[in-house]
Amino acid sequence: MAKPYPILPASVLDELHDLNCTLQAYHYLVHTAVHRLCSQDAPVDYESFLLGLQSLFQPILDGYLDIERQAKSFRESGFVGIGTLDE
Repeated sequence: MAKPYPILPASVLDELHDLNCTLQAYHYLVHTAVHRLCSQDAPVDYESFLLGLQSLFQPILDGYLDIERQAKSFRESGFVGIGTLDE
């Protein structure tokens, strides 16, 4: 069955690669930091640590949300194509 999908100019998705790379780096950073904190009894100000993580993550989230807003804008403007799933 055909389902309409928004047609997006490639420029809308230009930042997607960089966002994905940044998100992967963030994942490794958090994984390493949490692993180190759990394996060593280092005194940590957890509230500051969590606020720092939020500060690092917010630009990544904002980038994805911007792409979503642009896609929604194109969909609401009627720029759609028809996608089919061939089986």
